[in-house]
Order: sequence, then structure tokens, then C-alpha cells
Amino acid sequence: MDDRIEPNAEGSGVEESGSAAALRAEADRAERPDVSPWAPREEARGGQEKPEAPVPSPRRAAASRREGSFLVKAKDFHFPALANGLDFLRSAVELLARQGGPEPRDLKYAVLHLHAAAEVLFKARLEMHQPALVWANTAKFDEAKHKAGKYRSCGAEKAIERLNESVDLAAETILDPEDEDLVALGQLRNRLTHFGGSDTFGAVQARTLPVLTLLMNFLRFDVLPHVEDPDEAWTAEQEMDEIRGDLQHITAFVAQRMSEIANQLSGHEDVTVPCRTCGKYAVLLDGGAVTCHFCWQSYGSGVEAAWEYIGESRHVTIKDGGQDFDSCSVCGDSAVAPVNTAAAPDTISYVCFSCGNGHAGVCDYCQQAGDLAFTVADMGEDMCEDCYAYRLAKF
Repeated sequence: MDDRIEPNAEGSGVEESGSAAALRAEADRAERPDVSPWAPREEARGGQEKPEAPVPSPRRAAASRREGSFLVKAKDFHFPALANGLDFLRSAVELLARQGGPEPRDLKYAVLHLHAAAEVLFKARLEMHQPALVWANTAKFDEAKHKAGKYRSCGAEKAIERLNESVDLAAETILDPEDEDLVALGQLRNRLTHFGGSDTFGAVQARTLPVLTLLMNFLRFDVLPHVEDPDEAWTAEQEMDEIRGDLQHITAFVAQRMSEIANQLSGHEDVTVPCRTCGKYAVLLDGGAVTCHFCWQSYGSGVEAAWEYIGESRHVTIKDGGQDFDSCSVCGDSAVAPVNTAAAPDTISYVCFSCGNGHAGVCDYCQQAGDLAFTVADMGEDMCEDCYAYRLAKF
């Protein structure tokens, strides 16, 4: 009998019969086949299968992959402030202009990266002027900590304020911390970062385009002229050329969409208000369901849309002691809001979100929107025809 010694788990030897050893060897071969089950099969001429060439066992292949990973050369990254801001900006534009249209995940990261681009580029310009301005508390500025990134920086809104106060910005650039497109982008970014959110493709395109245009002008007139390193300036110019190419696709989409809905809005400018979601004057108050014709955002009924327009809840406002909207003298719904219209974007108009009727104003006595018949000069109050007739009848 062919007996041999096999080591046990503790490394000591125990006797094992030849038949047991043969069974163990056969089991080992079954567990570790000589040929990988994923190896491609090749057919020999005449329909005969070629014997498959032996390949390393899975166990040895795994070891090879692990050993090979150490041979991959690690790549470092270097993103100073301007390059970092441009990289965020380029990423946002590439995601928005993706061929075939961006996916939902693309839209999310486009918003996050565009907001990051704006904040980083504003701070990059502050640093060019005076590094301490990037700090939240400028009095605590320390150069060593600044280079190490051991400080709390100001936010985008504060950065804009400091740029306006301390930096001689070009006349072509208008930076307003309360710019509605910057504010809308910041709000969407906050929702996505801290909780979650939803928006339409068209709304994201329309809201991001003005910010993209603002940042490109800011780079051209306020940043690049102040870059001292010629190589850095040249690299930034190349990045901007790439961004401009993709930006044209976004611009073309917005222009085409507005052209498509032009006929639907034509002749209704006095009852067309800006969409709270995309910012375009494309919400037609015609007595039907309130929907944005540009980005397809739905606002529900007229009463619901009026409250959505100002971004508040009717239930919460009235519960906390606030006032309902003024009522409409035509349909009776409390849905008359002071709004800007496409016909008069710089003045306040009174339009009923339910029936779409425009009104001259709101009576200060009955709180009903309609035609005003009289103004009490001493008190500066407006009076509708019904209230004026009622008071006149008393005399």
C-alpha cells in the first residue's frame, strides 16, 4: 500500500492511505480546474474542437492581478484655484451638452459643478487681488494656513459682495448677489446637496445658461487679464475655447425651444408671467391649467399656482396669521397676485391666476381686484367702482 504523510492544519503530519490521497488529489483538481471556465472556445478545422490551452488557475491569476496593481503608476492632481474653477465649469457644460441629451444624473452633477465653478472662480479673483478676502474672517488671515487650506472661506454671496466692494470689476460684468438666476441655482444646489430635488430638463438648461454666460464674461473681462503666469493664461484660454464649443449647443436648445412656443404666447403678453422654475416668460394665465410652455413645469390650479409663484404655502401662511391673495372681481377666486408680465416686465401688474383676467389694481376697502374708480389722495388708497358708489350713496 502506497502510504504517505500529509500535513494537517497545524503543520503536523498524519498518515493517509494511497486511495485517500488519490481522492484528495482528484478533489483538488475539481476545485481548481486547469482551464478557466471563461476562457474562449476555439473551433478547429473540420468542426473539431481544439483542446483548450491551459491557463493559470483562478488562485494564481488573482495573485497576478494583485501583483500587477502595484505596477500601475499613480497620477497626482494639481488644481490651483483658476484651473479648479475652469474644470468645474467645463464639467457642467459637458454634462448639459451631452450628445443625445443629458441623463438625470448628468443634470444633477451639472448643477452641483456649475455652482462650485461660480464660487471657486469668484474666490480665485479675490485671491488675485488680496488672498485675505477669501477668508470668512479676513482679520485672522495667516499666509501659512492659507497655503495649507486650513481656514474657513467665504461663500459665493459674500465673495460677490467683496468683489463689488474691493475689486475694480469691468463694466461688462454685472455681479449681483441677489441675481435671480444665481439664487435659483443656489437653491437647487442646496436641495440636491442636503436633501434632494427634482426639476425638468428644460428648466435646468434655461436656469444654467444665464449663469454660464455670466461666468464666461467674468473670466474674459475680470480674470484672464489679471493672470500673471503666461502658461496659466494660455491654458485657461484653451479651456474656455472648449467650453464655448459645448455652450453653443445649450444656447441653441434654449433659442429653439423659445422659437417653438412663440406662436402659443404671441398676443398674450399681458397675461404671460415668468416661470418660477426656469425663469422664462412662458407661463400663460388663460383660465386653464397653469403650465410653463418652455419647461413643462405644472403648477396645478390657479389658486395653487398663485401660491407656488411666491414660493409659499397658503395653509401655513393663513395659519400663522398671514393674508390670503386678493380676490378676483370676475371669477371670485382668491388668486390675484402682483406679478411682472411679458408685456411689462419692469412694472407690477395684477393678474388672476385662475381666470387670467388682468386688473387695474386692488381696492384698499374691499380687497377685491378690479377697475379702480377713485383714489383717496390724502390717504393714498385706491377704491373700486362698487365701494365708491356705496360711499357716494350715503351722501
